[in-house]
Amino acid sequence: MTVIHTSESLHASSNGHSHPHDHIPLHSGHQLKSKAQSVAFAQDTFTHLTLYTGNTIATGTTGLLNTTLKKSNQELVSAVEDTLVYSLNSAQIDGGHIAVADQRSLGPLEDDRSKYDITGEFNKKACRKIELTEADQHKLIQNSAKLFFLSPAGASSPLSVDQLDLALQNLGFVLDSSDIVVDHFILAIPNQSFDENELDEAELEAFTDNVQQLYLPVWRRLSELRKSGRIGRLGVAEFSRQQLEILKTVAVSNDAAVPEINQVNLHDCCVLPKDLIEYSKVEGIELLTHGDSTNILPKATLASLLQPHLPTASDSTLAPNFVLKYSALLSGRGLITRKGYI
Repeated sequence: MTVIHTSESLHASSNGHSHPHDHIPLHSGHQLKSKAQSVAFAQDTFTHLTLYTGNTIATGTTGLLNTTLKKSNQELVSAVEDTLVYSLNSAQIDGGHIAVADQRSLGPLEDDRSKYDITGEFNKKACRKIELTEADQHKLIQNSAKLFFLSPAGASSPLSVDQLDLALQNLGFVLDSSDIVVDHFILAIPNQSFDENELDEAELEAFTDNVQQLYLPVWRRLSELRKSGRIGRLGVAEFSRQQLEILKTVAVSNDAAVPEINQVNLHDCCVLPKDLIEYSKVEGIELLTHGDSTNILPKATLASLLQPHLPTASDSTLAPNFVLKYSALLSGRGLITRKGYI
């Protein structure tokens, strides 16, 4: 979810108190109660903005990519722009909170989930189409999510557990499931890029401090979700061997989950270091590559996207808190049926 906070003066309510979290939670099956308004509200001032892009598989925004830019950044920009153009008229408003959603992206994963093509032999007979129970249907759908926490360069505040919970809550809203299970969840911390070089003693100490002070609260919450079954496998992005070791040490000492996945951007590293490969094999960590931009939604980019449609919301005091990238894979067919950004 991209939640935008304005300056303290805009947060203040009529009694003078600041309410940075006073926005309507979007539970499964629960829409904002206020009546959708026309674009006349574009001149209003908003304290929060939530935007659900369309399904990029269906809208074709993936095909509009400019290859001179990093793929995920441009895909997100195209999807946000497309959603603002075609869905702003149906925006939901409640006080200072505006929610913009491509309605076509909301709802259950499949309309005809009761039937799937299952390939492979069955009692040495030809493959056939079978009907699945509700429990079996969920086994064939793999949901993956990557949460990008965004913060200005140099920010040193702990990652927000509230924002994590809100992101998962709104993912459930998008997929019409209040108890959505995410098979693969990747945490992307701010300003983290892969470095194959060894960290010196000062860098190791600084990263350890960051894990303990800035990342551990969110990692504990993710571990709770992992233990309860809401998350299948839990991972991070752009971690070196030394950083994985530090995270594991801190996690074990705090009775939290250890990382099971590590995503590495091959734009930053053409060949994975041998020590990372060997460590991952020993620890059972799956190494995956990706093409996501480290800074997937810069503040200036968001402002330029909003300006033509919500000029008052593109004020320089606004900043994106996080972006949740999600996809749903129908594993029985190896087919991605839903992909989008919140």
